[in-house]
Amino acid sequence: MEWFDPSSYIQHSNRITDIFGYWPSFHDAEVKSLTLSVADEEPWNPGSVSPVLDMLIHVFEMTKEVTDEGYFVLAKHTLAHLQFRNVEGLQLSEFSYQNAIFEMAFGIEPMTYRFGGGPIDGPPPNIITVNINPSCGLSGEFKCQHVEVVAADPCDEDGKALCAPQ
Repeated sequence: MEWFDPSSYIQHSNRITDIFGYWPSFHDAEVKSLTLSVADEEPWNPGSVSPVLDMLIHVFEMTKEVTDEGYFVLAKHTLAHLQFRNVEGLQLSEFSYQNAIFEMAFGIEPMTYRFGGGPIDGPPPNIITVNINPSCGLSGEFKCQHVEVVAADPCDEDGKALCAPQ
């Protein structure tokens, strides 16, 4: 799959790009938690954001520097809270005590309607595809209509927040 920069489709993506200078691939990042919820009392109504998937991910930058032990120096340790709204086709597996991902790949495709039809106001919006390719633990794929970087806070090398979330 060709790499795609999704930052223009992600609300508040600058919370991550301001730290890294680019949208990361999330290579070797670790999913610390994920939560599924129904955010609205009536999720079938227009304007609903349900269902919602929230993920806390420890992401960092691998530098070209090497430690005396031969490991790459990791920098910019960040605990990112990503929220995916109007999730569909959710398939997650292998969530475990460690959930290091090889990459989180994003894509864009036109929305389709299972039973035909569509919005009266014109063509349907694009839908965001997400593939979580595992290194160890969690893997998955899903589609959603909206992604937001809720927060991106400094953390230590283990992914523990250094300060209270914003």
